[in-house]
Amino acid sequence: MTRMDQTSLRRGDEAFRSGRLRKAEGFHEAAEWLHDIDSEDGILAGTSFFANSAVALYVLSGIASADAVCIRATGRYSANGSHDASIAVLRDAAGQPVAKHLQTLLAIKSRAEYDSRSVTGGDIQVARAAAGALLSAAR
Repeated sequence: MTRMDQTSLRRGDEAFRSGRLRKAEGFHEAAEWLHDIDSEDGILAGTSFFANSAVALYVLSGIASADAVCIRATGRYSANGSHDASIAVLRDAAGQPVAKHLQTLLAIKSRAEYDSRSVTGGDIQVARAAAGALLSAAR
């Protein structure tokens, strides 16, 4: 890691890791609740009133899970606010297969939170799977 990368990292202890994991679980549970109350045959459509909210919560769960994974592996997490940097830190801590899930979530984040267009049914399925994989890695 470069010197600049090191300055964007903060130390996290077990209490901090546990707190981030608890938040990840809460965000994930809330997303699942939204998914379940408005899904048809277990599928939440992009046209659902809750589609963007569910995806935003899956993203928040993934970010918190990534912090917990990094702290468990290295005792540090990315704290500079750059999501791209967070992907690199997670990749260093847990490998590309795990970091790929955060990258997937962050690619959907803008559409769910800021864009005038809604997420698609495919976005919801991908976000749900990626958040679930990161939460499993964090546990």
